[in-house]
Amino acid sequence: MNLFNQNFQKNISAAKMFIFFSRLMDKPVFDKEGRGVGEIYDIIVKPSQVYPISDGLIIRKGFPNRKYAMIAWQDIERLDKNGAKLKIGKSQLVFNQIHDEKKELTLRRDILDQQVVDTYNHKVIRVNDIQLLTVEQALMIAHVDISTRGLFRRLGFEKSVDLTVRLFNPKAKYLSDERLISWKYIQPLTINPVSMTIKIDVPQRNLANIPAADLGDIFLDLNINHQIALFKSLNLANKTKIFTNVDFKTQRSILNEMSDLEISELLNNIPSDEATDFLEKLPSEKTKHILSLIENKYSKRLSQLLGYSGDSAGGLMTTEYIAFAKETTVQSALEQIRVLKFKSEPAQFIYIVDETSHLISATNFRRLILANPQEPISNSAFPKTYFVHLDSSVKEVAYLMEKYKYFAIPVVNEDHVLQGIITADDILSQLIAFAWRRLKKIKIIQKT
Repeated sequence: MNLFNQNFQKNISAAKMFIFFSRLMDKPVFDKEGRGVGEIYDIIVKPSQVYPISDGLIIRKGFPNRKYAMIAWQDIERLDKNGAKLKIGKSQLVFNQIHDEKKELTLRRDILDQQVVDTYNHKVIRVNDIQLLTVEQALMIAHVDISTRGLFRRLGFEKSVDLTVRLFNPKAKYLSDERLISWKYIQPLTINPVSMTIKIDVPQRNLANIPAADLGDIFLDLNINHQIALFKSLNLANKTKIFTNVDFKTQRSILNEMSDLEISELLNNIPSDEATDFLEKLPSEKTKHILSLIENKYSKRLSQLLGYSGDSAGGLMTTEYIAFAKETTVQSALEQIRVLKFKSEPAQFIYIVDETSHLISATNFRRLILANPQEPISNSAFPKTYFVHLDSSVKEVAYLMEKYKYFAIPVVNEDHVLQGIITADDILSQLIAFAWRRLKKIKIIQKT
């Protein structure tokens, strides 16, 4: 056999290994005696695996009074585009009016035509069909099809639409452009209507790799029920990423669906500046209640920040920063930094203070790494450290950060005690908001 024929045969074999779920739906089911017992309605899959594998078959019979029977996968002799053949007889089937077991994951009810998150392209998509791979005696979910052609296949119009397209444009992209997404990049959003939680526990590392801003955009593309279901299924790190990257209205909706314990856990792990931005927009009674749920030390810190104007340095700053006494050695500082835990990515600056937390100077990670490990940290400090006061304006902070190219600037009180830092993203968000307000005013003036 020549190389062309070998490749052709391989392609045929590969094609036989894959089958679309839409081509199985509503196909006849026969018992071991060859008697018709119903039609294929749905497939149950085991959700615990990266690529879920078939675990059972749901068949349907009767019209208009539908009845359903669940069949274990080991009782299926054959399942293909022509239908299914069972290893058991008709008398062994138990039909019921309802088949909707909430604990199960099924293709038709929970995936087909549903919204899912494509964690590779960072967006919400709709599943038009499901491509299955034949693995020994089972079927494995391989891809989801999001193409228009997949939708027509799902509706039973694929052949007629394909014929029409070929008549007018044989080279149409529609006929060749497969839009299949591997299941490993898919985060299903199937909801249990009772608990409002997602039914399956898929690995969350794909979500963790999505930039915080993109994860927030994905979240906002969902309806409120899917938002709550997705949020409840996430680990704490992903919850904080979403919460700090959605608007206040969405944040409030999320909190309304959370218990006091969940609220406490979430806000205890959100950077202080983000938590302050949220709390200052709530009614005072609600703010007091939430502060009562948070760890005492952190609650006092937030209460202090809430006392400052939102457009002042005190209102903008975060109380998460790295500071060491001037006598600390470089080696000791680096060892402590390695084990520190932060609610957000720390700024690249380390502040040097005296025994009463007065700001003396600052250094950065690069200087520390290059310094002599046995020397005191003060030896690697910048010649001069610029700072702002609690009541400094946004304009003053922005001016200093731009002039000296700071990614973060320290904030001190009237006694020069270090209170916190303002990062570039904090000041940028304020400047963008200011620019938008100014632009709106200009547009209003122009209209009048």
